[in-house]
Amino acid sequence: MSSKPTLRTPEAEQIYREYRASLHPDDPCALCNKAPATKSFTHWKIAENSFPYDRIAQKHDMLMPIRHVTEAGLTDEEVRELSEIKNTSIEEYNWILEPTHSNKSIPGHFHLHLIVGKLSEV
Repeated sequence: MSSKPTLRTPEAEQIYREYRASLHPDDPCALCNKAPATKSFTHWKIAENSFPYDRIAQKHDMLMPIRHVTEAGLTDEEVRELSEIKNTSIEEYNWILEPTHSNKSIPGHFHLHLIVGKLSEV
C-alpha cells in the first residue's frame, strides 16, 4: 500500500498523522481555533502552520479567512481582499500553495499555504 506523497519529512508527517488521529469528529475546526494571527486583515489572517512542509519550507504560514467558510462560500468582499493581500501584503513568501481537493486536510475551512522556500545547494 503506497501513501500519498508529502512535503513533510517522515518525522514531521508522523507527528501530523498522530495529531489528526487524535481529533474527535465533534472537535472544533483546527483553523478556527488556530494560534493568534501573525498578521490580520479585515476578513483574513495569516498564522504559522503548526505542521509545516519542512522538506521544502524555511517558513510556512497559512492565509485563511477569519470566518469558517469554504472557497465557494467566500463573499465578494472576502475575494476582493484576498486578491489585494496576494498582490500587496505577502511579498516575503516565495510561493502560495493550495492542495487539490483530494489532498485538502481541512476542506471545510479554505486556506492557502504561504511558503518561504529552503535554499538548496546547486
